[in-house]
Order: sequence, then structure tokens, then C-alpha cells
Amino acid sequence: MGQNITGTIPTELAVLPLLHSIALALNDFTGTLPAVFASMRHLINLEVHENQLTGTFPGEYFQTNTLENLNIGDNQFTGTLSTEIGLLINLKGLQTYANFFSGTFPTEVSKLEFLSFSRNSDNIYSGTIPSEMGYLVKMEELWMHGNQFTGTIPTELGSMNTMVDMRLHLNKLTGSIPSGFYSFQYLFRLDLFSNYLTGTLQTEIGAFRGMQQLRVSRNQFTGTFPTEIANLSSLRLGWFHSNKFVGSLPEEICALRPISLVRLQTDCFPDGNAPNPCECCTSCCNRDTEICTILDDNA
Repeated sequence: MGQNITGTIPTELAVLPLLHSIALALNDFTGTLPAVFASMRHLINLEVHENQLTGTFPGEYFQTNTLENLNIGDNQFTGTLSTEIGLLINLKGLQTYANFFSGTFPTEVSKLEFLSFSRNSDNIYSGTIPSEMGYLVKMEELWMHGNQFTGTIPTELGSMNTMVDMRLHLNKLTGSIPSGFYSFQYLFRLDLFSNYLTGTLQTEIGAFRGMQQLRVSRNQFTGTFPTEIANLSSLRLGWFHSNKFVGSLPEEICALRPISLVRLQTDCFPDGNAPNPCECCTSCCNRDTEICTILDDNA
């Protein structure tokens, strides 16, 4: 990987019958992904991410049941992700990020019972996030950000009890945060910013003891800030700005600043008439203009 190789991917690799892994990532390969690799009976790992591959993803790959990791991210693939993705029953990692995939995200992904890592960000996926994905109880990392998903966040996703990293930002999602999310014991990153989410932050947010990054900015959340945020002793980054929260940020949360918290933003501008005064924020944002001003260059 990462050898600056150019040209097309050589199909001759398919004559190596016992090959388990094809890892050609971080190069400059062009052309299409050879469909002939799908005939390799022992292929477990296919990594061609961060190249310049074009065309659609060959349907022949859905006829193999050996693949455990498929990474085709950061190329120029087009078309849709076929419903036949559900045939790859041994898949543990599915990465389609940073391409031009469009259409709805197939509900058949829910048949991949071993799926643990899935990055599908920065495409043109639309429609709703399939509620059936809640069956993927082994999921630890789910990236669906930077698409055109609409509708609510499925409550069924709250069944992903092993979730560590969930990113749903930069979509068009509505509704509230599913209550099941607050039971994620291992969650260290939750990115929901730049959607149209409503409702309040529940006091159960204090259960996110391992949370390091919480970004809920640029939504339509209301209510006050739960003082239980102060229980997030590992929190390093908190974005709460550009919402409809009322009242000051509780002083208890400021106690995190000298311990772990290095980035904290609320709507604490303009001075003297701020919607959410904050004595310890590193940046203050103007709710009307959504412009944020850094207050502490050493934060």
C-alpha cells in the first residue's frame, strides 16, 4: 500500500489461487475494479481505498461468501450500493466512504450479523437510515455523515450496545436523539451536528463516562444544559452552539476545563445579551450569524 503506483489494477493477481488479501490502497490506480477477483475462492480482504477508481462496483463480488473486509472508500465509484450486499454474510468491515454512491442505503446490510465497522460517509446516499440496522448488535463504528439522509434517527440503533464511534452529522435528520443512545457504555464519539434535530438533551447524558467528543451544534435542540454533562470526565471537545438552548452553561461543567476539556463552544456571544452565557468556553458563537470567536488561543 502507498507506493504511488499508477495505471490499472492488474487482473493477473487472480491466478494466485490461495491469495487471501489484496491490499492496494493509497496509490493512484485508475480504471475500474476488476471483477475477476471475485472468483478467488480464498479472498478474505479487499482494500483498494484512496485510489482513483471509477465505474460501478462489480456485482460479481456479491457472489462470494469469503470476504470479511471490503474497503473501496475514497475513489470515484458511482451508482448505487446493491441490495445484494446482504449476501456477504461473513463481512465484518464495509467501507464505501468518499465516493459518489447515490440512492437509498440498502436495508439488506442488516443481514451482515458480524458487521462491526462501517464507514459510508461523504457520498450521496438519500432516503432514511434503515431501522433494520439495529439488528447489527456487533457494530462498533458507524459513519453515515456527509450524505442526504432524511427522517428521524431510528430508535432501533439504540440496540447497538457495543457502539464506540457514531457519526451522523451533515445530513438532514429530524426528530430527537433516541433514548437508547444514552445506554451506550463504550461510546467515545457522537457527532450529530448540522442536522435538524429537536428535543432536549436528557439528564442520562451523564452516563457517557468515556465520551471524548460530543458535537450537537447546528440543530434545533431546546431546553437547558443538563448539569450531568459534568460527569463526562474524559470529554475533550463539546460543541453545543447554534441551537435553541436556554440559560447558562452550568458551572459544574467548567470544572472539566483544567482536567480534559480543550474545546467548548456555546452561544455565549454577544457579551451581556448572550442566549447561553459561559464562563469557561474556548469559543463564543453568535446564534444569529453562526460565527464563532476563539476566546482562548492556548486552549
